[in-house]
Amino acid sequence: METDSIPHIHVERTLAIIKPDAVSCADEIEEIILKNGFFILQPWLADWLLENNPNRPSISDRYMVQKHL
Repeated sequence: METDSIPHIHVERTLAIIKPDAVSCADEIEEIILKNGFFILQPWLADWLLENNPNRPSISDRYMVQKHL
């Protein structure tokens, strides 16, 4: 099978990630993205990441803070 005879279409995609402290401005950011000629193919709010944030205090973190006070 010759791969040279198969036409290839090159498609570029851009990933945009809104940082947590800018989520309140998400509508404005989306508007800027659209005004600059981009399309939003798959908006996705990372609910799982928000719930499982590694920077969120946990019981062990509270214990360590109390231990060092």
